[in-house]
Amino acid sequence: GVVEAVLQGETGSTISTAPDGAQWIRSYVPIPVADWGVIVQRPASMAFATVQRFHRLLMMAVLVFVLGGALFWLVLSHRVIHPLGLVTEFSKRVGAHAPNAARDQVELTALARRQDQMGELARSLQKMAEDIDRRFGELSTLLEISRKVVSSLDVQEVFDSILDEAQRLLHADRSAIVVLDERLGVFRIRASRGLSEAYVQELRIDPGQPHSTAMRALKTGAPVKVVNSEIDPEYAPFRERARREGFRSILAAPLLTQHAPPAVLLLYSNVPHDYSDTELELVASFANHAAMAMENAVLFARSDAQLQEQTRRLEAIIESLHDGLILESLTGEVLYCNNRASELLGVRRSVACRRHSGDLVRILLRTAESSRQAQAALDDRIRQGGGFLDVTRIGPDGRPQDLRIQVFEVTDARGEVIGRGQFWQDITHDKDLDRMKSALLSTVSHELRTPLAAIKGYASTLLAQDVVWDEATQREFIQTISDEADRLAALVSSLLDLSRLEGGALKLQREPLDMVALAQKVAQRESRRLGVEIQVHADGSLPLVEADALRMETVLRNLIDNAAKYSPADRPVEIAIQQEDAFLEVSVRDYGPGVPDDQKTRIFLRFYRGQVDRSQRIGGAGLGLAICKGFVEAHGGRIWVEDAHPGARFCFLIPLSQEPSSLANELPRSSVGA
Repeated sequence: GVVEAVLQGETGSTISTAPDGAQWIRSYVPIPVADWGVIVQRPASMAFATVQRFHRLLMMAVLVFVLGGALFWLVLSHRVIHPLGLVTEFSKRVGAHAPNAARDQVELTALARRQDQMGELARSLQKMAEDIDRRFGELSTLLEISRKVVSSLDVQEVFDSILDEAQRLLHADRSAIVVLDERLGVFRIRASRGLSEAYVQELRIDPGQPHSTAMRALKTGAPVKVVNSEIDPEYAPFRERARREGFRSILAAPLLTQHAPPAVLLLYSNVPHDYSDTELELVASFANHAAMAMENAVLFARSDAQLQEQTRRLEAIIESLHDGLILESLTGEVLYCNNRASELLGVRRSVACRRHSGDLVRILLRTAESSRQAQAALDDRIRQGGGFLDVTRIGPDGRPQDLRIQVFEVTDARGEVIGRGQFWQDITHDKDLDRMKSALLSTVSHELRTPLAAIKGYASTLLAQDVVWDEATQREFIQTISDEADRLAALVSSLLDLSRLEGGALKLQREPLDMVALAQKVAQRESRRLGVEIQVHADGSLPLVEADALRMETVLRNLIDNAAKYSPADRPVEIAIQQEDAFLEVSVRDYGPGVPDDQKTRIFLRFYRGQVDRSQRIGGAGLGLAICKGFVEAHGGRIWVEDAHPGARFCFLIPLSQEPSSLANELPRSSVGA
């Protein structure tokens, strides 16, 4: 088939197999011009020997490359990729502060032993992890210490906590806190650990001491260390003290505060110790936390002291009230009861504070007039949230007592009701004043009407044209008119004097005054006017007093007039004058019924008139003794009444002057008869 193909002009190559099994390659090409072709054949093994050799070489090269790549990958994975993955995972765990597995730790430790860059990287990561763990530990310790330090607001407890935790944090052998004593102007140890009592008592640091470790720390605002007290030149002045106490190293950290006194934390070590920058940074952070804790404690102590002082003042104000006060919760539990309230109840304060408010009100009103109606009215005021209620009851002393009960609600800053309160005001005095004022109107109108009626009657009689009176009768009528006019003038004068006393407008014309002579003059005049015997008794050589003669005459006249009203007609009124230290004592005695004990202070009140027998018709407006009291006290003296058995003795004291009395020797005892 090759011959036919070449003759037909085809070109190509074929492989054929010989009978012996050998393969031959036949190539043929036609030669058209000669009309013939060329056929070449050769064994196939010879023709493909080079190609097969190249193929084998190529396959061997590929195999070598694949095996080499695999080996390189294994080496790279073992020496680089796996260590990188391990380092990456380790760094992630360190960053997240998560615990590393034991196997990873072993592998990283083995990796760190390598001397190449990967080993250097592993060692750096291990050191970084150790630093981070240490820093986290320090921060955790610092936070825990700070929590303990700020857990108390007591200044001394805070100091003790600072020392305990500082020693634990920095492994110090001893510690102390020095604080400025503002009274002495020096720094003293306020709290300490491990130091001798002698060292604590003796240590005094002058704020201007330039070599003091504590003062240097305060001045710089940063920790200052003394590595070895034996060789540090700055510590030379205190070296002997360090030897006696037994420490060789000291660290001072300032506690920087604004409101608390300046303070410094001192840490002592028995051996020389050079604190690292990390330790200094740590103690500085701790000092900041400790300073804040100390500041909080001091501010709390100050605010607590101020609160206690305000509470004491408020309680003192409430206790000084003349009104009873109880404060109760919304359920009626008594929260506070002052002393006046317990006095009105007639029970001890401790007992009253344990009772329900309803029980206290029932005790208060059980002696009241119409107690059930009063209780119902008070309950109504409570339901309404406030109001007043006036009741009259029998007090613990057995006397009638007028009370005004005020109910009010206690609200907070938002206006919400959080409790209730009651004021129990004793208005007995006010009620008495109202009664006295009513009596005054009646008395004054009577006192004015009586002389006016006499004046009008006698004047009308004199003016009558149908009757002619003789001269003696006319003179008698005119004298009566004059006397009644004087009576009116005296009443008006008394009212004016009382008005000046109450208004503070009274002016005294002080001059040396002979009280014996004045008493003699007033006694003579009043004896004639009142028709009673008045005796004057005086010690010898009495000094003068600095007084207003007109006001003293009014005092004597009022006391004599008062004595004459109550003394029997056959008994005299006695005036006694004697010296008592730097005062002159004047007393006016009567022989009347005397003054009951419960009236001895009240009779000097304006408009008050003592209780007397209804059969005695004794006039007066209740002003005379009140005016006496005002005039005497205006002179710097005092007035009182005492029992004379029988009768009463009204006494007053007036400050002395230095000149002796001119009439005292002439009249040591005198009597004026009617």
